[in-house]
Amino acid sequence: MGKRKLLIIGAGVGQINIANMAKEMNLYVICVTPKGDWPVVQIADEVWDFDIYDKERILNRAKEVKIDAVISDQNDLMMPTVSYIAENMGLPGNTVLQTMSYCNKAVFRDNCRILDIPSPNYMRLNRYQDFHKFNSSLPWIVKPVDSQSSIGVKKIEILDNVEEDINKAINASKTKEAILEEFFEGKELVCEGFIYKGKYYLLSFGDRQYFDLKDLMIPTQTLFPSNASEEIKNKIVSYETKMARYISPHFAIVHSEYLYDEETGEIRVVESALRGGGVFISSHLMPYCTGIDINRVLLNLALGGKQDIDVILKSKLESGAGYVCFYLKEGIVDSIEGVEELETKPFVKMIDISKIKEGRPTEKMTYKGARQGPILVTGKNREELDQNIKYVQRTLKIKVKNNEKIIDGIVWQ
Repeated sequence: MGKRKLLIIGAGVGQINIANMAKEMNLYVICVTPKGDWPVVQIADEVWDFDIYDKERILNRAKEVKIDAVISDQNDLMMPTVSYIAENMGLPGNTVLQTMSYCNKAVFRDNCRILDIPSPNYMRLNRYQDFHKFNSSLPWIVKPVDSQSSIGVKKIEILDNVEEDINKAINASKTKEAILEEFFEGKELVCEGFIYKGKYYLLSFGDRQYFDLKDLMIPTQTLFPSNASEEIKNKIVSYETKMARYISPHFAIVHSEYLYDEETGEIRVVESALRGGGVFISSHLMPYCTGIDINRVLLNLALGGKQDIDVILKSKLESGAGYVCFYLKEGIVDSIEGVEELETKPFVKMIDISKIKEGRPTEKMTYKGARQGPILVTGKNREELDQNIKYVQRTLKIKVKNNEKIIDGIVWQ
């Protein structure tokens, strides 16, 4: 008999771990991706140069070659196609309706309203003129219902550019729809979990921080485990459990984001998706901080295997792990120091500064893709993780030439 065939939707960094794992299991790996220098292209046995949204074309080819499983991770945009292929071929997975109930931000908001899960007041928009009907006071957040990486997301504090801001969000959406919602001030918690047959299992909570950039919502770091109170975390687990029971996905990693006010205890869910957290959260940070390779669990279930999630989670750890990003002030990169020293430290698991070269101009920080990094850091607990991150920030030095002056170019916050 030939190898079992695994179809991976997408070929970016979020799929590297699954692709390598599949090769170790002696699977025949096929990836679907538009042309480009994507990392999984170098790993896969076969590459289909298709638009990942061309579901019928992908389905027809998948039927022709008789794939055994379909999967993806860390990317909202891939998941509806994964579900479409699985549902139409009778493969293990979730239905399109289940996936969209999480991944489409407007549908998710509607479900939160039904289940009485605290979420911001919001309205759907498919043309900017309707914003006048929104009955919440400024500031607002506008976002596409089906985008990612903060593309099209904007905080609106005054109405001077509201038409441009809303139209950008609508145009960034595949379905040409955005949501406008009230802004809730609070700390952000990310919640990583797993759902199996509609039952929710917590993996870990993490604290997320953002760059201090006007109107732009771009994370600089996400650190596990969280320092939030047990009361806040228990409330969030109850919301996650309620949503999982209502939508009842067959199996999925679930990544959710919440805001909370430490003084009042108020909570608002920001969004959720049936995939692992990006920036290597599900593939690397979850194994580092919990000891559980949740990508392997996901792949085994996609292949039709069985998993006793209760048994797996009995061995869960709570070590420290996180990613740290930064951006560079505008100018020309003059020098890079400290990388070799950091690479000798066992708590530094990855340093991705491949986009930074001496003599190359820096990119203005206007969207999430302009971040540098990530740098993945670990510690035996959260306190040690925080200390190790400070060491990284002291050690890495990147100088930028700006108006004939040499300055420290790194911005961590």
